[in-house]
Formats: sequence, structure tokens, C-alpha cells
Amino acid sequence: MAENRVVLRAENVRREFVSGDTTVEVLKGCSLEVLAGEFVAVVGRSGSGKSTLANVLSGLDRPTSGTVTLMDRDLSALSEAEAAAMRAREIGFVLQKDNLIPSLTIEENVAAPLVMGGTKLSEALGRAREMLAEVGLSHRAGQWPGQVSGGEAQRAAVARACVVQPAIVFADEPTGALDEENGRQVQELFRKLVSTTGAAGLIITHDRDLAAGADTVITIADGRLAGTERKA
Repeated sequence: MAENRVVLRAENVRREFVSGDTTVEVLKGCSLEVLAGEFVAVVGRSGSGKSTLANVLSGLDRPTSGTVTLMDRDLSALSEAEAAAMRAREIGFVLQKDNLIPSLTIEENVAAPLVMGGTKLSEALGRAREMLAEVGLSHRAGQWPGQVSGGEAQRAAVARACVVQPAIVFADEPTGALDEENGRQVQELFRKLVSTTGAAGLIITHDRDLAAGADTVITIADGRLAGTERKA
């Protein structure tokens, strides 16, 4: 890890969902910190609250109570527009499916977050090509998403998540749709790019083998953080 600066902090986060007369408490007082340059894995079984935790930590959802602070800013105190702007600037996302835009080339997909943030297209495409070179996809830059393999598309998604050099990158089951070898490659590239850009990385997974490469492994069970393992 490059430094001990706290990028993300959650304090006693709870998330409830109400349906009719029933209230379901999915997160039950979760607290954690993620440092700059740290690679954190949150592991747990299906239904344990992993994805809800990721949504709350990334500002896509708001906690019922408790606070989430990103780069010293309380996400709950931001307006929807402010939260969206902060996500675009400070957060990268890698999902289980690559979610590339079919009508854009691979390099245009990777450049898209920069263009949406106001970067000139020529500059954005140049940066996208640099990121594609980092993940071994220079030869695919001008192709369409439908012309590349699933593993290549997911590697492009990792490049897209890191292209704006965000403070933290979230990956929710990023290898779930891939075979073992492609999954390993994507995990290694995710770790490499997060380290290269100085970002923190937080991966959500049920796969203990995938989590084994993390600096810190946090186990979630029944909506509670049940254990934390840190590498020396």
C-alpha cells in the first residue's frame, strides 16, 4: 500500500428495506475502513448482504442509518447531482458482466468516462489506448464489443473503471461470468491497475480463491462483518 490515507470509511451502517408491514434489515451495523492503495475483498455467501454493502459504500444506495465517508465527504449529505458527480470522478465500477456499449468501439468504451467528465475526445482516446495497452488489448482497440471474447471484454471493463484514476474501484463479482483462467487474468489485471493508479480496490465475491490475493479479506455473514484478515 502506498500510504495510510483513509479513502473510504463506513461507520455503523445499517440498511433496511420495507415491504408492506415487513421490514428486512440487510446490513446490521457494518463499520470498515479502506486505505489508499489497499486491495480489499469482501466475501460471503449469496444473500449475506455483499452487494447491498457495495451499493451503500459506493453511494449508489443510501444507508438507513450510519455514515459512509468517501475522501472525507459524507455521501449522505450530498445531493443526487453532487453524489453522481463524485462517483464519476472518484469511483470506478467493474460488474459481473462487462456492460460495454455495443455501438462504441473498445477504445471508445474505455474513453467514455473521461468524455463524460469533460475531457476532449482526442485526449480521452489517447488515454484509453494507454489503458488498453496495460491490459494487453491494443490490438482490439478499434473493434466492437461483439467481436471480442468475454475475457477480453471484461479486461476492457477493468481498463474503463481505472481510466479516470479514481480514488477507489469497486468490483462486484467481476469474474463470475468467466472461466477459471480468464477469471485469474482479470483479477491480476484489476490488482495491477489499481496498484498502478494508486487507487484503493474493493472486490465483492463469494470466491475465497479470488479473495486470497487481497491485502485485507472481510467476511460478511447475515448482514454483519464477521471477521477481518489482514496480510502482514
